[in-house]
Amino acid sequence: MSVLEFIRQHPAQAVDVISSKDYDRLMPMRAMALARDRPEDMEILDWTVCHSSFPGGAWHVLAIAPALEQDAAPRLAMA
Repeated sequence: MSVLEFIRQHPAQAVDVISSKDYDRLMPMRAMALARDRPEDMEILDWTVCHSSFPGGAWHVLAIAPALEQDAAPRLAMA
């Protein structure tokens, strides 16, 4: 499940997104706005949720970057 799909499934709740790239706290109003009007510059919304928990009234989500596409994988050439 992507971060965007997770946000859409938990509307009106705060979501803390933790990744190797960044930490972002999405308050309920911002989370709902992102779920409705996805900005192009937020690539983290495409990342995969690998763990989530709900302690203290806010979601904590650990996200990982999507795997490379099969065709986009680097190829080694033999010399």
